[in-house]
Amino acid sequence: MDRAQFIVLLLLTLASFMTALDSTIVVLALPVMMSALHADLATLVWVILIYILAVTIFSTQLGKLGDLRGRARMFNIGMILFGLGSALCGLSTSALELIGFRTVQALGGSLMTSNTMAIASDYFRPEERGFVFGTTSMGWNLGAVAGILAGGVITTFIGWRWIFYINVPIAIFGFIMGLVYLRDRGVRVRQEFDIYGAVTLGISLGLLSMAGITYAGVGYNSTVGLMLISGIALLVLFLYIESRAKSPLLSLKLFRIKMFTLSSFSYFFQYMANNAILFLLIMYLQGVRGLNPFYASLWLVPGYLLGSIMATLGGRLADRFDARVIASVGLTLQAVAYVLYDTLLTLTTPFYYITIIASISGIGAAMFFAANGKMVMFEVPREMYGIASGANRTEPSVT
Repeated sequence: MDRAQFIVLLLLTLASFMTALDSTIVVLALPVMMSALHADLATLVWVILIYILAVTIFSTQLGKLGDLRGRARMFNIGMILFGLGSALCGLSTSALELIGFRTVQALGGSLMTSNTMAIASDYFRPEERGFVFGTTSMGWNLGAVAGILAGGVITTFIGWRWIFYINVPIAIFGFIMGLVYLRDRGVRVRQEFDIYGAVTLGISLGLLSMAGITYAGVGYNSTVGLMLISGIALLVLFLYIESRAKSPLLSLKLFRIKMFTLSSFSYFFQYMANNAILFLLIMYLQGVRGLNPFYASLWLVPGYLLGSIMATLGGRLADRFDARVIASVGLTLQAVAYVLYDTLLTLTTPFYYITIIASISGIGAAMFFAANGKMVMFEVPREMYGIASGANRTEPSVT
């Protein structure tokens, strides 16, 4: 690995760390922010939800922009936008301001993550990408852990605004390093941006996501049904637009690549199952066992840490052996962990059982992400790296 590759890997890992950090750090600060901003939970929970929605709605479009305007440029814009949004979040004087500025931060994060896999594929050969994707996965795990731990500490001893301010110097550092060292090595696509496809896809994914969020909060009603039907109808319209467009946002030829399609679906279902189990596990620890959010999270931290360690090793294994086998082993470990949760969790289960099972799941997830990331990008043409990266980042967010 030469100097340029090392710095690019550092930047990509840093971006993964930052976006993961901010997906978890706000959770423990919500009660304090409610009091400080005189807001109710129903309003302030959008500080979390808007982050998820932005990634869901915009990742595919922003990945395509990377193909058209330059992946390094989009990544650098994302880095400084993330820092700016973080600073504005810290300065917020009302819940609505915080939600609005959080949207700016989320757009910056989406610009970075939607182009991460594409930039890695530009700078590294296929036989090196397992290690690269494993390392960025390590950054994500460490960011999630840091968010869990730092959220409670900063909110308690410094103040909730600093959970956002902490990103500013990191973003400035990343932006400067990106300007100096990050260059576009990919093939630049010369075509117009598909506005109709981008708008249709964005509204469709937004409606489907809102249907899921509303259903989780109040159950099924006519509004949920209308959003669901409208979202599906617009998704069908999007596919029709793309089949006729001269310069489609998401070329349907991409899904003729068997490795990309199957690996992306594997990613979708793994992420859906993983998030569902994590939600139920947190409800078990806090609701059934009566732990507060901070202590409930502490029992899960070792799993994230082992996953971080295993991510790089899993990437090395994916580079050395058949990545399909490594991904399958990872999924098998996660399936074993889920069976153990179902079998062993009772009202009196020792908490260290949960740590052990979460560690098995964390190791499995790390192996899967490193190997599957390599497979997703393996056969994708260079001129489609951005849209492939963005589309792959969009799918899990819908869940």
